[in-house]
Amino acid sequence: MKTKTRVAVTCTLVLLLTPLLFASGKNESKSTLNKPIIAVSILPQSYFVQRIAGPLVDVVTLVGPGQSPHSYEPAPLQMAQLAQASCWILSKTDFEVSLQPKIASLYPNLKMVDGTLGVVFRFLENHEEEGDVHVSATGLEIDRHSWLGHQNALILCRQILDTLLVLLPDEQATLEKNYEAFVDEINTTFAELKISLAPLRGSTVFVYHPSFGYFFDEFGITQEAVETGGKEPTAKALSELIAKAKAEQVTSIFVQAQFPVRAADTVAKAVGAQVLALDPLSEDWLANIRSMGDALLTASQLKR
Repeated sequence: MKTKTRVAVTCTLVLLLTPLLFASGKNESKSTLNKPIIAVSILPQSYFVQRIAGPLVDVVTLVGPGQSPHSYEPAPLQMAQLAQASCWILSKTDFEVSLQPKIASLYPNLKMVDGTLGVVFRFLENHEEEGDVHVSATGLEIDRHSWLGHQNALILCRQILDTLLVLLPDEQATLEKNYEAFVDEINTTFAELKISLAPLRGSTVFVYHPSFGYFFDEFGITQEAVETGGKEPTAKALSELIAKAKAEQVTSIFVQAQFPVRAADTVAKAVGAQVLALDPLSEDWLANIRSMGDALLTASQLKR
């Protein structure tokens, strides 16, 4: 209820800000005004758009560095920027559920593109559970972090390419060339990681928040979440986690900047493990995929 009220207030502010935004835009150069503005929800999408379109478009990203899609609330200026966007490419992350209808009401001419069309979403297992915001019609919890999987990333990029081809038909050759080069890089990166991470197949990795399932699935790795139901674990759950971590001889627990790490620190101290940071929302997506692979490999080499 509180979130709905805040969004309603934001929408009111947007109605006041939008004319000012358009007025300020009159002073921009003609070349800038002629560029399509692509709105995206998260930083990895921004990276995908920039790799495919380069300087041909401007990108507006809603969830910025250090912010979480689970608790994100739009700033009035961001919502006003959507008024100038050619389209909004959706990621199916949590905040879009409440924001999408409000944006549709404010800007009925804004095209919304399902950037995940074709993605097969995974479901969270009992040891990965988050909150009920992810529950599907079947009662299973959907894992929304689709951009971390190999094939899913290719699907997201293809949806972006198709959207850009509609907006920039005269740039087809450039867009397709950039897309194909990027796809080659993605395929090569995952192929290399499958070789280096092969010894970890069948292993369990402890994480605070279950964000990495699509990535771990690529290499046959299971994630064990410290949080339960999207909240800090109870004393009983924490005790059980510590016992399991000891049995697994865990040397590392992975956390991310968007979530508190107190419980992860407690488990780490109890079993003598180190806490390592991963960021599933890093903007430099390809470098981040490599970094996550390197972090897993480093952690495995510390195994007692």
